[in-house]
Amino acid sequence: MNNTEFIIEVENSHNRSKRVLLKKEKEYSGDEDRLEQFYRAGATHNIGPCDALFGMALKHITSVSDMVKTPREFSLKKWNEKLTDLRNYTYLLDALVRDIGVE
Repeated sequence: MNNTEFIIEVENSHNRSKRVLLKKEKEYSGDEDRLEQFYRAGATHNIGPCDALFGMALKHITSVSDMVKTPREFSLKKWNEKLTDLRNYTYLLDALVRDIGVE
């Protein structure tokens, strides 16, 4: 993959992530706080919201970890789905560490 193709794939990946994040906004967030689910999950389990988010992300990390053992057994559609979910958790964690006041 040359540099131009790589940049195009990065842009495509970012666009996939953005579409999913916007779609999931209605499903997972309240009217005001996009990160509310992580605060609530953390409070329920007496852990911080970042720990709660990471616990949720582990499902995706584990799934991708299994897939990399036999990458050709999975369609590009399945790879896109799993990697987009995993990437989106990094975006959500990025927002969450700022929301809790990390400087």
